[in-house]
Amino acid sequence: MKVLGNLDWRHPLVRARVMVARPLQNALANAGLWRRPAAQEREIIQADAVPVSGDRTIQHRLVYKHPRPEYLDVESVLYTPSGLAVSNGKYVAQYSIRPPSTAEIFTTPRNVNAKKISKGTLIETETPYTYGDWVGDYVLSLVTTENIIEPLILPSFLAAKSYVIRDVEALGVNYVIADEPLQIDNARIIRKRVPSYYWGPDEVAAYRNKFGVTPPPAKKGSILYLARFDTVSEAAQRDYPSEDVADIVRSLGGEVFDTRGASPEAFNVLASKMETVIADQGSAVFGVMHSQTKNVIELAQDDWWHNANLFIANGAGVQNYAVIHIYNKTRDDLRQRIEGHLREFGALA
Repeated sequence: MKVLGNLDWRHPLVRARVMVARPLQNALANAGLWRRPAAQEREIIQADAVPVSGDRTIQHRLVYKHPRPEYLDVESVLYTPSGLAVSNGKYVAQYSIRPPSTAEIFTTPRNVNAKKISKGTLIETETPYTYGDWVGDYVLSLVTTENIIEPLILPSFLAAKSYVIRDVEALGVNYVIADEPLQIDNARIIRKRVPSYYWGPDEVAAYRNKFGVTPPPAKKGSILYLARFDTVSEAAQRDYPSEDVADIVRSLGGEVFDTRGASPEAFNVLASKMETVIADQGSAVFGVMHSQTKNVIELAQDDWWHNANLFIANGAGVQNYAVIHIYNKTRDDLRQRIEGHLREFGALA
């Protein structure tokens, strides 16, 4: 269980650390030692309501109460390999890939002998740790703007992830990697305009357009299980009854896909087999953007569920969505629940 780095918020030590850090960081922001979005920019309200079957109730998509501008142009920004931006001697969260930590605020770099570049684009995000963060937060900005001034500046820790360069190159964006501090004379900042991963139909349409995705019809009655076999999350280890569910799905005439092989290209190939998707909770569910999936059954840990997959699936045209909590479920329990939702959705006679 991680306690440092990218944190598992369920761990009591992590909760204690956040309880201490949050008010301190707020005080440091109020003292002018770093900049965060103004309170008005952080206000969030509920939008579309999307029904859910099973162990979760109706969910509301969230939007910023005051829409943010698509981009800002800023002169003289110092950008670090960790994705943090310094302007006028202080870290600015709006220009960065994540807010700075308390320790980073106290050690803000100044008078750095940085490599100079004349222009480039930075992306404001909030959580740059996992593949889900990458697509849900960073790629979202790339596909919903036509106003990137190349090169795109990628922090070195992010560029080290294979899927990052793969996706940026697939989008045809020229980039440079900040493997040392960069002083950017004229920086364009693409703002974060969707809270967390709360995509809607417009965001899914933008993703499909930029990646050239045209989902084919799905074979009637097809079932595909997106399984997390021995997958170690970039955030925290989560265990799923994947072997049991794989046996259940095969007995129902469905197919099983090991999500360790997931990629946009893989989902393009699988799309015709995805009328119904059964999935261990995780960003592989984003694959429904490559298909005409009608039904999704998501298997989730009882205390670890984010409704991002629900809203992305809804934006992709999924009609029926169920969540099954997996704790203390026997194989027979899982079979009964899965078959019950398949019948509920008209996917099983």
